[in-house]
Amino acid sequence: MDDAFYTDLELELTGSGRRSELAGTVTSTAACSGPWSPELQHGGPPNALLVLVAERLAGAVADRPDLVAVRTAAEFLGPVPVADLRIGARVSRLSRTAVLVEAELGTSGRSCLQARIWLLAPGEALSQDEPQTPFDPATLPPFQFDAPGFERFGYARQLDWRMLSGSPFQAGPAAAWIRPVSPLVAGNQLSGLQRAALLADSASGISAELSWDDWSFANVDLDLHLFRIGAGDWLLVDAVTRLGAGVALTQSRLADQAGDVGAGLQTLLVRPR
Repeated sequence: MDDAFYTDLELELTGSGRRSELAGTVTSTAACSGPWSPELQHGGPPNALLVLVAERLAGAVADRPDLVAVRTAAEFLGPVPVADLRIGARVSRLSRTAVLVEAELGTSGRSCLQARIWLLAPGEALSQDEPQTPFDPATLPPFQFDAPGFERFGYARQLDWRMLSGSPFQAGPAAAWIRPVSPLVAGNQLSGLQRAALLADSASGISAELSWDDWSFANVDLDLHLFRIGAGDWLLVDAVTRLGAGVALTQSRLADQAGDVGAGLQTLLVRPR
């Protein structure tokens, strides 16, 4: 499949310097639909979209095309519908080496998702790690989300899944190599943090500790940190979920074919279906 997650992205830049803002609209497609309802988006695409918007704003304001988005802290204020959406972003901090952008996605009537994204200027490489032999995820068999109830899970069908361990339909930790087969927005090349946001929100799903039939475990946030920008299309999401009393926490290790690139955290609201 090659349908984009979003179409008709239109953004307008206003203001200047620290007063700069981006505002616009976008149309979400069925490729965004998540596991709980075909009318509601999976968390990955909207988070990746806000990273894209933050990168565009920061690049325009700081006049530095080398800025790298390395962290996003996102909060779901409500479900994100598969619909026409409005976008807003503003600069919260601006310096020669760092920009903090606050971005928001919502409908005409309410805010659905907010995120704070840090972008930093690159510097000298400090790692002394020995290079690893790259692993080819394509040697693993493809995994299909063909269980009953997942027929209209548009997001899952826009990605190439290769399970390294565990399974989304078996309780316990799991690790999956994932790559998108559809663009986030037509003509847009995914950045490292865009790719991480698009794919790492799946961590709570692949490492589910409860039955999909009996429980809902939607994340209310997504916190991603990158210390290295991954190379290539593949991202390893190595995840574990820990259950509490109506709340759970998913932790994920993120890696590309050469080694670790960062980590993710998700807080889950757990309820019987």
